[in-house]
Amino acid sequence: MRELSTSQQEDKVPLDSLIFGYGPMMPFLAAAIGVWLMPPPWPSVARDMVTFWGALIIAFVAGVRRGFGFGAPAAPTSAAIAAMLLYFVPAGLALVLHWADRLVLALAVLIASYALVAILDARAAKAGSAPAHFARIRPAQMMIAVVGLVAVLAHSWT
Repeated sequence: MRELSTSQQEDKVPLDSLIFGYGPMMPFLAAAIGVWLMPPPWPSVARDMVTFWGALIIAFVAGVRRGFGFGAPAAPTSAAIAAMLLYFVPAGLALVLHWADRLVLALAVLIASYALVAILDARAAKAGSAPAHFARIRPAQMMIAVVGLVAVLAHSWT
């Protein structure tokens, strides 16, 4: 059996990251399907639920970035704190906007946040400030959320 090189081992996505990375993205797709294909009142329920779910997951992702910064001596603390705030604050803002009946803005904030995670976590992984496998998993993982949220947003304008 062939041994993996150190860089291949670092880039390999652990099974738990696949399960707990892609699993939470499925509600975004379910919401997109729900808003377009389900009869009332399900589209509004799906919009509400995906907004709350999206905020919860992005807040969790903020904690993951900060947690890695605590545990990895090579990770710069300032970068980990900045990433955490860039992810966490918009999650709270999306909830406030939703509560204020600004659903389109809430969805737009979440879309921007997930796109930001896709870019920043991949870059951080390459720099050693996030788990190395984030360079492979984050762009595709976060784009699932973006696609689902964009579909929900597009339905909100119809």
